[in-house]
Amino acid sequence: MDFKKNAIACFSFISFTISTNSCIDQDLTSSKPVVTLYSHGIADTGPNQASWYGKSFIKHNNVYTNKRYLIHTPYVSFNYPDATKRFYRVNWSETSFGQENEIGRLHLCYHRTIKKYEDCGIILFGLSRGASNLSIFAGLHQYDNIKALILESPYNTMTEVIESMMNRKGLGWIPVSYGEALAEFIFKKYTRDGWSPKNCVDNIPKKTPILIICSKEDQTVPCYSSINLYKNLVSSGHEHTYILIVDHGQHAQILQGPDGEQYQSTVNAFYKKYNLPHCPISAAKGEAYLALCQPNL
Repeated sequence: MDFKKNAIACFSFISFTISTNSCIDQDLTSSKPVVTLYSHGIADTGPNQASWYGKSFIKHNNVYTNKRYLIHTPYVSFNYPDATKRFYRVNWSETSFGQENEIGRLHLCYHRTIKKYEDCGIILFGLSRGASNLSIFAGLHQYDNIKALILESPYNTMTEVIESMMNRKGLGWIPVSYGEALAEFIFKKYTRDGWSPKNCVDNIPKKTPILIICSKEDQTVPCYSSINLYKNLVSSGHEHTYILIVDHGQHAQILQGPDGEQYQSTVNAFYKKYNLPHCPISAAKGEAYLALCQPNL
């Protein structure tokens, strides 16, 4: 198995991209190879969004390097059914926020990753909708080779997201059920009674390490929804669950924001704790942050 060779595999109905980082900072020769499976948020494509977190990426035939990066393994990205390059960037008729069509696409990509990299360990890394989907997926499918979950700005339920949006627009006096009905009308495959992180996390194996990252400035997924997810994990016995709550960082821009270095070093300390590929220098800086990431909330 050659982990230093880039490849792009295009299948009949799924964009499935395999990339490598030029630097894997830890010697794990005694361990199984590790691959990161990236799950993207709404209004973007998987390969584009995953490139924010790798050490380097190619765009318009030019190689760019990220000042901050979080992926130290080869990584796989894919497109959810609603991903599009159209002006609106979302095929709303395919958006389900973690229902059957999205989890099915994630499941397919997971198995193709296992087939490509035989007997590998997998880090599940996701942003927003993609992060929430990973918690649903890990609850529905308890696979032994899932080594960790990195969840940036996940929501506990879509109802919490909808309610937050209504409050910001001065519509808090309207029953949230009206907002849910509107969401179901716009996003054709979403249903308020379907799967959510809240009703799936109890089934995630208790030994699985989970790190949640959220920002107090997030205006899309409210910080309290990520905190509620953390609370549900802790209350269900997940002793290896952590949460990093930063003061600054817009939605999907925490790594690039004022607290991005704290985010980066905390993730590396988390990787180190669970014997996953990491940057040793960054991990050393993050150990103090990680020690504070199991608060009693």
